[in-house]
Amino acid sequence: MTIVPSSRVGPKEVYRNPYMIVRHDVTRKLLIVTRTSAPYPSIETMRETFLEMETAIGYVSRPRTMLLIDARPALPRNDPDFEAEFGRLRKHFLREFQKIATLVQTAVGILQVTRQVRADERPTGVFTDPGEALAYLGVTLEPERVEVRG
Repeated sequence: MTIVPSSRVGPKEVYRNPYMIVRHDVTRKLLIVTRTSAPYPSIETMRETFLEMETAIGYVSRPRTMLLIDARPALPRNDPDFEAEFGRLRKHFLREFQKIATLVQTAVGILQVTRQVRADERPTGVFTDPGEALAYLGVTLEPERVEVRG
């Protein structure tokens, strides 16, 4: 017998700052990390954000949890210092998650994330459609619930 989680239960916010929003759906074992459109004013601010996110999800069992990264709102940034530090922080953050999917807005976004994924040496699905990303993760959730409200 398969028990489908109630649609009334869903992702609950566990962390928010101007740059990132993290929601955890305990029932579905899904962590959703949404990058907002606010640019990081400094590399140090980005480091602080990742440290705070790590603290906020310290209770999450990564090997039992799927990770969905919604990067669609993010503005592109590719200066070398930023990219190098972001790569280091990202690789550390992604460690041990059972499965990872990333949502992007455009074909250019797919190319950029695919390049990052190769550097991370972690299998990651890259999608423009939330339904496809959720299917890849094996998670039953209405695609519109990936969106951040409020």
